[in-house]
Amino acid sequence: KDIINRFKMPTVLGLGIIILGIASGVFLVVREQAFVSKASPNFIAQNINVTNISDTEAAISWQTADSATSFITFGQQSPDEQTVLDDRDTKTPQPHSLHYVTLKNLLPKTTYQYKIISGKISSEINKFTTASPISKMGFQPVIGTILDNSKAVEEAIAYLSIANAATLSALVKNSGNFLIPLAQIRKSDLSDSFPLTGDTIGKLTIISGFGETSVLFKMNKGLPPISLGEKIYVLSFFSLA
Repeated sequence: KDIINRFKMPTVLGLGIIILGIASGVFLVVREQAFVSKASPNFIAQNINVTNISDTEAAISWQTADSATSFITFGQQSPDEQTVLDDRDTKTPQPHSLHYVTLKNLLPKTTYQYKIISGKISSEINKFTTASPISKMGFQPVIGTILDNSKAVEEAIAYLSIANAATLSALVKNSGNFLIPLAQIRKSDLSDSFPLTGDTIGKLTIISGFGETSVLFKMNKGLPPISLGEKIYVLSFFSLA
């Protein structure tokens, strides 16, 4: 009994140590939650778009409030089967506020599941279905240049929307240039090729971290240099800005 009593802690001291341990644990948890709640919203994927859907490819783009390292995981049976980085990244994810991933070597008429991993945040599981193969058309691509105060825009995405057609997109290069192929433009339900003509009116929307621009134009009209913040009507080559 004497030996046991020597190693017994006084009740008050024991309770104090327990309370201190609990308080420290709570503090650490609260601090971690506060850090996550403060940082997480800025890394949440927003404005998610699936474009350029064909029988073998699809492009997924999104935005984050702050620059974040992001990538896509996707697969047929599970969204964790494959990992694909941003088109601008090579071996490791780099921070961007506008994100653009092209999925390649897909199977026709197949449904894929995907998740966006942004920082340490995982999005909900989303799905898209690829299209059936179609013959290529002979239309020239939409080519343009995006400027910000007369300087080439370094980070932006161009979206092309046409009534009753599937949305197409392209990443704007560091030179400010972009190219949107029209060889396999499809109907909005992806069932067949879209009957594009020279008089078809398209709407080009440019999204960047510094502003947004929209352009209405006919497919048989070339595009002048486009400045962020402008709204341009190219049917007769005059600006609405």
